[in-house]
Amino acid sequence: MSSQEFTGERFIPGAGGYQLAYEHIHRYLYASRWAKGKRVLDVASGEGYGAALLADVADRVWGTDIHRATLELARDAYRGANLEFFQADAARLPFLQGSIDLVVAFEVLEHLPEQDEMVREIARVVLPGGVAIISTPDKAEYTDARRYSNPYHIHEFYEEDFLSLLRKHFSRVVLHRQQIRAGSLIMADAASDARSEIISRKATNGSVALVPPMYMIAVCAGESGGLEPVDSAYLDPTDGFIKEWRAHVENLGNWGLRLEQDVKERDEALRRSMVALEEETRSRDGIIRNLQQELRKEVGRRDEELIRLQREFEGRLRWVQALKEDVSLRDAQLEHANSELQKVGDHLAQIRHHSFYRVLCRLGLLPK
Repeated sequence: MSSQEFTGERFIPGAGGYQLAYEHIHRYLYASRWAKGKRVLDVASGEGYGAALLADVADRVWGTDIHRATLELARDAYRGANLEFFQADAARLPFLQGSIDLVVAFEVLEHLPEQDEMVREIARVVLPGGVAIISTPDKAEYTDARRYSNPYHIHEFYEEDFLSLLRKHFSRVVLHRQQIRAGSLIMADAASDARSEIISRKATNGSVALVPPMYMIAVCAGESGGLEPVDSAYLDPTDGFIKEWRAHVENLGNWGLRLEQDVKERDEALRRSMVALEEETRSRDGIIRNLQQELRKEVGRRDEELIRLQREFEGRLRWVQALKEDVSLRDAQLEHANSELQKVGDHLAQIRHHSFYRVLCRLGLLPK
């Protein structure tokens, strides 16, 4: 069966880089100190790499997961007489009460809606003298400080919330924190059984951690369980993380050179664009000046035409006025002539009514 697509939420060996590998593998190696010769349960065991690590020292290991396809991958990848994988809900574990020496649940609590039920189940199946190790991201550093939201997390915990939940079901809880750190390794050439020590001291006065720990790991037990704070350091003899970061820095350097070249090319393109823009601006300025000159000429021509039309209009107004005066004069003359004709008519009417006129008409000397 082929491996699942890597999303960053389930760790898959060989995917996601060394930092992610160190974080996940170290948790299981840390838990192995409680697993020697014991019965161990790995809740949400994923592709099985952690359960297989625990099986190297444990008497028996069970890995459970809700996802059937993931379990099939685990069964194909890791086989052993003391290792078994099967499907189970983390909030409903199919184990008898007090039947497990060590339960580990790494980076699963934040994915479940039934978080209280899950912790209660873990506490139920652990032996009275057994231990449970539960890890989860610290919301203050994982989410708030980075302004990051993980779409796969249903509910994350601040330290006080995490401890409050665990103390409901376990009488003793010791909280540890996990983060990748810088350090130095001194090793004997050929002494696999050499004693180890952890020296923790600031390299310089006043120096602080660049990145506070993002993960909380709680070691939980009942009243009779053996429990004490235990510091742990995981060292990779292959220096994979350093090689990965060197490659990353080299890539950043190459990216910086490419960015610098890109900036130069863009500056040159911008300069050419500015020159072209200036030339186009000068060309447009010349066009605008020509248009302004043509506009002034056209306005001048129209002003001259308006003056000519105004003069012509004024001349026609004078002609109309003169015509009106001539018509008025002729009307007066006509009125005078009519008046004179009226007078003549009146005079003729008087003559016609005169007796002497009638006599002359009878004699045929005047027309009737």
